[in-house]
Amino acid sequence: METVKKEDVHVKESDKFSLSGATLYGINAVIGSGIFLLPRTIYQDLGPASLVAMAISAILVLLLAICFAEAAGYFDKNGGAYQYTKEAFGNYVAFVVGVLGWFVMVLAWAAMAVGFSSLLVTAIPALTGWDKFISTLLIVAFSAMNLFGIKTSKILTITVTIAKLIPIIAFGFLSIFFLKGGFDNGNFTPFLQLNPDLSLSGALASTALTVFYAFIGFETLPNVAGEMQNPKRNVPKAIVSANTIVATIYILIIAGTIAMLGRGILQSDAPVHDAFRMMIGPIGFWIISIGAVVSVFGLNMGESIMVPRFGAAIAEDGLLPRVLGRQNKNGAPVVAIIFTGILTIGLIWSGSFESLAELSVVFRFFQYIPTAVAVLVLRKKVKTGHTGLEKPTFKVPGGPVIPVIAVIVSLWMVLAANPMNLVFAAIGLVISSILYFFMQKAS
Repeated sequence: METVKKEDVHVKESDKFSLSGATLYGINAVIGSGIFLLPRTIYQDLGPASLVAMAISAILVLLLAICFAEAAGYFDKNGGAYQYTKEAFGNYVAFVVGVLGWFVMVLAWAAMAVGFSSLLVTAIPALTGWDKFISTLLIVAFSAMNLFGIKTSKILTITVTIAKLIPIIAFGFLSIFFLKGGFDNGNFTPFLQLNPDLSLSGALASTALTVFYAFIGFETLPNVAGEMQNPKRNVPKAIVSANTIVATIYILIIAGTIAMLGRGILQSDAPVHDAFRMMIGPIGFWIISIGAVVSVFGLNMGESIMVPRFGAAIAEDGLLPRVLGRQNKNGAPVVAIIFTGILTIGLIWSGSFESLAELSVVFRFFQYIPTAVAVLVLRKKVKTGHTGLEKPTFKVPGGPVIPVIAVIVSLWMVLAANPMNLVFAAIGLVISSILYFFMQKAS
């Protein structure tokens, strides 16, 4: 494989994501199989009032997202939270955020690959027993595709995202026309159906946390900012647009499912599938089934682009071995792509990654919290005339209020999930700190 130095690589601007393409990438990064299966969990503690918790959670996610949007406006290269914390706090914090972030992304990609094979086996029982082989083949195929550069990945990502959005948007649109029938049938009354084992605040927190997990992935768009046209302008717009669209789709899907099934949601293993079947007949079940498979397929494609480039961005700054940032003639970080693929496949076959994948959501807050704080630091640097930084094209309104709230929300999410997660986070911090020490000694 021919390799070239980074400065010799010129990716055509036309081969990069436009604003619309970046928005679709952001939507693809968030919407997965979860929304097809979440309605029962979302509904169970509050009943129809879960729509309120969903709206609240969507607002909280948007607070975090716009912090990422402002931070992204200072940069035009890959790395996301790693780049923001490096500029704001220096190499050590950036290294911790970057290494833990990359580890989380690899775990998430492994989980998504297994999720795809599981859905495929469910649809085609004859493939039972071939789950891990299917997951491995998926990783190999996407890694190979990625070696040909962003143009091929861009086209396929946009195509798959549009394909998976068709059934989701169709369901959401049709839901509007069935809401009145749902009210008439009493499926929204009483509006609050509180789980007797929980307090109202506890039920709200539990439901909001479940919904929040469905939005995980909004922070990945800036990780490939270097593959976007005019990233300082388009990445902030794409982040806000993508999350607004996703929130609207999610609320319509849950509302439509409640309208069709009411408390029957609690007896359904696939509530969205069943609701769509009630709307348009048996074909609705299969449309959603295919949409779920395509959705997870699209998520895997998005991860194949983003995960290696995140690691390569750290390596290009010398905080990881520089060989990981080595690019081929197509501008693809070839070593990072191969290394990431091998590591992901290893996790798939180890059989131990599933429990770690659950922690990946919590570890993501180690990107959320530093990014929200970095917004305040980057603003101060620009104000004091710090060289190399210009005013971003998007600025979070309200001064420090939203970043501070975003930090509080993030801490609440971590503690609400499980206080023991702080112990695991401390272990991750210690390990990454030791690795940083050895990297500094070796340099």
